[in-house]
Amino acid sequence: MLITFTTRAFDLLIILTVSLIGLPLLDGIISRYLGNNLKIYLVQKFGNKSQYWFGGLGVIIHELGHAFFAVIFGHKIGAIKLLNFQNQDGTLGSVSSSYNPSSRYQTIGNFFIGLAPIFSGLFTFWLLIKLLCHPTYTKLPTIPLTNLTMKKFAIIVLQSTFNWLENIYQAFLNTGSGQQILLIILVGMISSTVFSLSDADLKATYTGLPSYMFIVFILSIASAVATIINPAFLLQLVHLIIMIAALWIILLVLILSCLLVSLGELWVGSLFFKLR
Repeated sequence: MLITFTTRAFDLLIILTVSLIGLPLLDGIISRYLGNNLKIYLVQKFGNKSQYWFGGLGVIIHELGHAFFAVIFGHKIGAIKLLNFQNQDGTLGSVSSSYNPSSRYQTIGNFFIGLAPIFSGLFTFWLLIKLLCHPTYTKLPTIPLTNLTMKKFAIIVLQSTFNWLENIYQAFLNTGSGQQILLIILVGMISSTVFSLSDADLKATYTGLPSYMFIVFILSIASAVATIINPAFLLQLVHLIIMIAALWIILLVLILSCLLVSLGELWVGSLFFKLR
């Protein structure tokens, strides 16, 4: 019994760490690097003010993401600038907030507040896709719990990821050309700035990381106990973890796709201005 519990707790710790910490951090680091380079390209091709007239909507969504998660985790918001036109410090927008360091809940909130623009940006894209394309999503596959290894878990996650991405792609192809053009334009404009995480954003994320890791550790132990007491709970838990992991991979693919769309629009725009 002790060996079974220890093995299960360790497996759950690894799976939960990858799904709840590793993949979000990977998404944040990649989106920060690519998003900032895209913003630099935007300024180089069209000037500093282009960040407002082309990427202003993305800046607003970026800052609203910070503000929303700050409220969710009980941080005290000092000031919000959705668009900072007097940007002597180089910031396009800002949300200043404070928290109680002795509160673990508020400290954990830093992890999500720092990554918040990823959530707000992709939530906006999900709404646009839902309103303009109306996709239907494939259900999760049946999961055999017998000898469920990390390799099998990864295969099921990737299978679910590809199924859902295929659902979105087919829905986009089957919608009208007007909706397709509108979706591409909006995605390109928003992506040019929304995913540009700042150094302060990642610093906030790292501040909340230790407390968040502790909670994941406790959660893995509690989940191991629950699955031994009630074996049926394991199936529900694995379904949930697979869905979370698949969603993070889908988010990463969508981030890359959105940034490519934005880069394509900027390239076409720069080519147009050269031909004039």
